Amino acid sequence: MLSFNFAGKDSYLDYGILITSRPTIPSPKRRVSYIDIPGRDSSLRYDEGSYEDITIVAQCSITAENIIQKIDEITAWLFNSGESDLIFSFQNDKKYIAQVANSIEFKQVLRYSSKFIIIFNCRPFKYAVSNNVITITQNGTNLINPGTIYSLPKIYVYGSGDITLKINGNEIKINGLSNKIIVDCALYDCYDDNLNNLNSKFSGTFPVLKVGNNIIEWTGNVSKVEILPNWRWL
Repeated sequence: MLSFNFAGKDSYLDYGILITSRPTIPSPKRRVSYIDIPGRDSSLRYDEGSYEDITIVAQCSITAENIIQKIDEITAWLFNSGESDLIFSFQNDKKYIAQVANSIEFKQVLRYSSKFIIIFNCRPFKYAVSNNVITITQNGTNLINPGTIYSLPKIYVYGSGDITLKINGNEIKINGLSNKIIVDCALYDCYDDNLNNLNSKFSGTFPVLKVGNNIIEWTGNVSKVEILPNWRWL
């Protein structure tokens, strides 16, 4: 039995929806521009180092005595959820960040049955469902990225004074830390628990966690470093 979880709701348990055939999962397309130059063989390539969104098509069916009411509930759920986590039952340890992209047509098959297609527009990568904070207290700790592409973590640094944090040799400097700073590598932003801007205390390049080994080091008065890793897969 194939189903999916979207915005915290289970398609089968909450709405009686089944996926009738396993959807095809495409890999993301890398953004590369090609420039043709007269008289030159081949093309010049400009690789942006980024990926395009993907589309996943789910063919679904539902059987219910109150089919019209159930369709109304399904429509409200899918469209009111906006961009949310999407988890398929055949890979329930990974999630997509997705949004319904089509106008859904419910085709009546029998008196109490309907078939329909849901098209999900998804961000390029799969993410770990269990995205737990990793606490590091030992300088020089090796953190292993199990994904297939670098991740953009959220890093919580606890300490005081001037601190240098180094990840795989990439140094970032934090000046005049009083207690804690949150370094958000996805948003390229630094702030505290109250979302007060702390970018003035930060200098350097926002780090990434590459696939495989990542050495976490620091100098200065650091009590601990917490990392929300945001592991992801192509």
